Amino acid sequence: NRPCNVCKNCIKATSLNHSDIYIPKLSGKTNIISIDSIRELIKDASIIPNEADTKVFILEDVDKRMSDVVQNAFLKILEEPPLRTLFILTADNSKSMLSTILSRVQVFSIKKEQTHNEEHLTLAKEIIGGIISTSELKLLYATAKLKDRNTFKEVLTIVMEYLRLGLNKSIGVDIHDEHACAIAKKLTKSRIIGLIELTSKAIAKADRNVNMNLISTWLCGEYRRISWQR
Repeated sequence: NRPCNVCKNCIKATSLNHSDIYIPKLSGKTNIISIDSIRELIKDASIIPNEADTKVFILEDVDKRMSDVVQNAFLKILEEPPLRTLFILTADNSKSMLSTILSRVQVFSIKKEQTHNEEHLTLAKEIIGGIISTSELKLLYATAKLKDRNTFKEVLTIVMEYLRLGLNKSIGVDIHDEHACAIAKKLTKSRIIGLIELTSKAIAKADRNVNMNLISTWLCGEYRRISWQR
């Protein structure tokens, strides 16, 4: 069983002395992860593991410690990671991280499982169905139901969860959710990433004082453009 907590690797990992486990140095009074730390991480990632099969890089509290500039610098290696390399990022609020980062990782929640409103869940599934449908009318009907701000944000949060599952399915992760499977079957990886980024942007727009009918119509058009553009 792993971890056994008695072998050499376990003991070194627990004491943070393992040569293949890397935690970036923190800088300043606020303990941020600086761009210099990311550059050092990128350099270290190019070196093959010394003791273990895989090198592990742990970036803690990314939502608080990594600015958008630093996250963009980290994105370069996240897009094309070296072989035998694993990045673990932690955050209290993943929604405050860049959508480009979130679209390229697998998200695990260690909080108590949240339950979604059944009506919102049904509407989210309708939107997913509209996105992958050849009929634009189906998507238009679904997005037209996003009439108030809270419903808009809650439903799109669920839509984004399905899109991320679909992205994971498209890269070979063993996922059996029917909607995730349909997304992976109908859409390319780049289009799914585009849809995730669009959904994240739409949620952010909803926090501003915008007309909900206009933003829902805009969202429908953008979903359609990304899903079916040639």
